[in-house]
Amino acid sequence: MSLIKPGMSKSTIFAILLILFPCLFSCTGTVDDNNTVPEGVLRIFVDGSTTIKADGTDKVVFRVMYGAEDVSTSMSMNLIREYEEDDSRLDAGVNEFSTTTPGTYIFTARYYDGAAVFTDNSVTVTALPVGDAETSEWSQKVLAVQFTSTTCIGCPALSSAIRQLQSENPDMLYPVAFHMDYQGPDPMTIPASSTFANHFIGTNVILPALFYNLHQPHGQQMNNSFSVIRSELETELASYVPSCGISVASEYDEASGTVTVTAGIKSNIQQVCRLVVFLVEDDIVYQQLDDPDYVHDNVVRAVLTNGVSGDPVNNRLPLYPGTECVVTKTAQLSDEWNPDNMRVVAAVLVQTEDGQSYRSDNVNACVLDGGISDYQIDE
Repeated sequence: MSLIKPGMSKSTIFAILLILFPCLFSCTGTVDDNNTVPEGVLRIFVDGSTTIKADGTDKVVFRVMYGAEDVSTSMSMNLIREYEEDDSRLDAGVNEFSTTTPGTYIFTARYYDGAAVFTDNSVTVTALPVGDAETSEWSQKVLAVQFTSTTCIGCPALSSAIRQLQSENPDMLYPVAFHMDYQGPDPMTIPASSTFANHFIGTNVILPALFYNLHQPHGQQMNNSFSVIRSELETELASYVPSCGISVASEYDEASGTVTVTAGIKSNIQQVCRLVVFLVEDDIVYQQLDDPDYVHDNVVRAVLTNGVSGDPVNNRLPLYPGTECVVTKTAQLSDEWNPDNMRVVAAVLVQTEDGQSYRSDNVNACVLDGGISDYQIDE
């Protein structure tokens, strides 16, 4: 029986088609509306919305059915995530997904029942940006991590190149220099030198070396070639817009030899952030190969946070736009250090695009004794 009769007006026919149109498509597809799954077949479902906010907390919960059995949290089940043509398998039994990286994710599942069984369907999840990082108000500052040694032939050339870059880009580049026992002992080496070097260089250390914003170079490894490190800096500046701002203040108590560092962090978007804090000293006169009066600058005396990825802030929860997270760190200074020549360098870290590590998003610095450097705004 036809619902459309001769002589009907166009508006009536159109109204009937509007009613029928959704039904035509809802009655077709590979998965039944009641989520009935045939025996021996694996399928993946999401009962709620497949659109989330890329804030690190909003999440999708998957239901994976193997026939009539719910295997969503079984240790024999793995979700498989496809993002930008890269497949990765989530941990066994994990049936939830959240992210801080906006984009489109395609999920399937694998279940082991004597043999691997894969879903005959997929679910597409859309992670929407929470804010617009492209409208950042923060000045862009770059952290430069240098590895050097008093016994290194090529290291002074890298230090000179860094000074030249700083003169070309005033208040943009914030270097910190880790000294290492290289071809002989270096008295400015600290335990954190090995931690950072192993992360960036590995156990086969070749000096000098330089890294921007706590990640590997975009192109060539940076040693003491000025053209290379300038080119890498230009590439680094063009690769991101800072979504965070950071302030830093420092108070030194001469009587106790204690320094108290206070860092403030703000973010334009909802995201998880971390903090790394360095104490550095300038104007250290110590022999460099055959030069007994060589002046060492930016020497890292201490790292007040934990490792390359720093410390979590805000109880590991995302920062929200319009809010501020304040972190305080204290340290005891060595009698061998000169507080008058020391600075605090603090960097706010955000997750990399793959969500597997962290990079520096912005940096600030102040003198150790009574220094204050407020949020740097892009004019």
